[in-house]
Amino acid sequence: MAGVKKPRGIRHDRHCEQCRANGIKCDLNRPRCQPCAQSGAACQYPQRVIWMGSREKKQTTAKKSPSSSSPVSQDQDLSPQEPQQLRVQSNKHIPINLNGFIDLLSDFYQEIQSSKQELPDETIQLISQTLSYARLRLQGANDDDAIQSHLVALTNLSRVIDSAHPIALFGIGTFAMFEVCCGSFGNWQRHLHGARSLLDLHCSNRAELDSLTGRIPGLADVLAYLVWFDVTGTLNRGDNELIFDNWHREILTLDFLDWVGCPPDTFELFVYLAKGEHDVDPLDLSARAMQQVLRMNANASTDPSLADVAYRGSAAMVSFARAAESSLSPSAAIHADVISSLVDKVCDAISRMPTSSRFYVHLATSAYLTGMHASTGDQCDVVRGYWRNCQLCDFPRYPDGQEQCERRWRDKGII
Repeated sequence: MAGVKKPRGIRHDRHCEQCRANGIKCDLNRPRCQPCAQSGAACQYPQRVIWMGSREKKQTTAKKSPSSSSPVSQDQDLSPQEPQQLRVQSNKHIPINLNGFIDLLSDFYQEIQSSKQELPDETIQLISQTLSYARLRLQGANDDDAIQSHLVALTNLSRVIDSAHPIALFGIGTFAMFEVCCGSFGNWQRHLHGARSLLDLHCSNRAELDSLTGRIPGLADVLAYLVWFDVTGTLNRGDNELIFDNWHREILTLDFLDWVGCPPDTFELFVYLAKGEHDVDPLDLSARAMQQVLRMNANASTDPSLADVAYRGSAAMVSFARAAESSLSPSAAIHADVISSLVDKVCDAISRMPTSSRFYVHLATSAYLTGMHASTGDQCDVVRGYWRNCQLCDFPRYPDGQEQCERRWRDKGII
């Protein structure tokens, strides 16, 4: 649906970078908004991005998209004409969150408009209508316009998928993002299967993937979200059915993992667990878990260090739990003791993490895995509090996370 405008008073693109990254409302006061003043954080408003056409000297300005940590290079331009030049006035890390993803989509739409690329009309319409749909969803709209926007975006996505154009991955990624936030926790595979099928038509190895993402600005960022959802969703479900391959996961950058707070070696263990390789060698699995425990920050106090504890602790507890399930393990009681101690450590980290932290909403997998292994009422209360806080965010997330955990607690007789 064309021409959808964001109502005044709920725009997020004007918020300062700290409030946008944390998903909280900014009062737009300058030079420093009240949330930043209260937290002592540096307050900086979005930098300007200037698009410059090679044939025209007239400059136009656009909001800086945090979806890329570096300017779009000429090699990434799809147009046979002279490429546009992009000058970015700062090099900040990309926010990996819902707002950041919509900014990524918006930035790509600006790119294809400004560079006058020769693309099929339906692909341009798809990005435009998907962007309108995403903005309405972010605003919490649930009226006829929102429903119409949803249907139009889905219809156009279906058409572009039928044509097998890779730009459909932007639409698939958008619906996957909202499925993660608003769907059944962990059951995110529907759109990921569609993305993998479409991707298989264009690349069968890392070199071909690099070539594809090099031609389409922002596509690498979209795929990074999808492989992250694949690993964490598979780990939450425990079905060992990863959708993407190792060479797909290589697109996930250190910047991405740093933003969500997950140590790279912990992500490697997540992949190891998701693949089910622990069924082959539980002793190796226990050693990997112990490595995570030894690398945990014993004096965590900052947001990044608390996130580090949450990720490492949850990965270690799952590893020990699965090692204990092996017939080769004679010490189930000892494993249970260790797991309970790890649950306590993760619960402590989650309870001490400010809800305004950029890491908070990304701790959902750690909170879920902790909830699945909780054994006391106090542990359950911390996990329950996490899910409730996520529902109170600027955009409510994970609607049935608490329900899934409580179902497990009832089965275990904890509640």
